Amino acid sequence: MGKVGWWLGGIFFAFGLLFMGTGGGIAIHDQQFAGTAERATGTVTDIRSSRGARRRSQRTSRRRTYKPVVNFEDAQGQRHEFVSSHGSNPSSYEIGDSVDVLYDPASPADAMIDSDMERGFLPLLFLGLGGVFAAIGGGFLYVGWRRKKTIAALKLRGKKIMARVISCERDTSIKINGRSPYRVTAQAEHPATGKISSFRSDPVWVDLSDALDGQEVPVLVNPRDWKEHYIDLSQWVDGSARA
Repeated sequence: MGKVGWWLGGIFFAFGLLFMGTGGGIAIHDQQFAGTAERATGTVTDIRSSRGARRRSQRTSRRRTYKPVVNFEDAQGQRHEFVSSHGSNPSSYEIGDSVDVLYDPASPADAMIDSDMERGFLPLLFLGLGGVFAAIGGGFLYVGWRRKKTIAALKLRGKKIMARVISCERDTSIKINGRSPYRVTAQAEHPATGKISSFRSDPVWVDLSDALDGQEVPVLVNPRDWKEHYIDLSQWVDGSARA
């Protein structure tokens, strides 16, 4: 996985924490608001529609959402109107529906519908997305940590063999700023079984096709399981060239 895994993992994990923090902040704010807000009964007087972008295959369409307009009377008998921040398709409300309202007594225009959907949608959305991003980032970081630990163990206790270079090709499954790193593939015969084992290097940003043409490279292997291996390319690339 190399630096690419750490880089991707760090970005995903950071965004995950940011989203989860935002969701938690919204939930705390709404809870505090509900604790100090006045309550009233409002009426849905209108349904407003808006369009949001939605990507469908190679085309971007516009998906219409509907938000209720609510009119209510505060404790002083003054009437106020607000548009719900939560929209849906189809609309969750109809004109004439009665709804519970929470409003700030110091600023009655700061109001919201008192329902689980209205109060819980944004926090759950941010917490859910944040959890997914954090899990993806954590997975990348864990794989990177495991690989780093494996390489350290192979350098300490692994068996060194020489393997014949087969190819040096781009790993198109990885793309950073439109670029894909290279991986070296080498093969060697297992002395005990006589079978040919293949080895794949960690990604590097240098095309070693010419430098390794017809060459052998050192490979550190776990004597009990050659699937656990590390191709040592330090003779041809430095740390800055590792992906």
